[in-house]
Amino acid sequence: MKIAALLAVASALVGAGCTASPRLADMATEPAANPSFGTASGHYHSVLGSYQHREPVDPKNWRQLNDDLAPKGEGS
Repeated sequence: MKIAALLAVASALVGAGCTASPRLADMATEPAANPSFGTASGHYHSVLGSYQHREPVDPKNWRQLNDDLAPKGEGS
């Protein structure tokens, strides 16, 4: 059973490889050098535009941070 399935898949792949591919002229609908296409805008963006200098800090008390972020009020 596995051999029959393998042969079926192999024959399908061989058949797909033998099909005719479209010609390059048929694939192009517009010439590559058409001046009506225009160009994309090329405005400058700095690579370091949003850079902010940060330095490591000592860890804070996690229990106090948890208490500060916990909801306040009844039943909490």
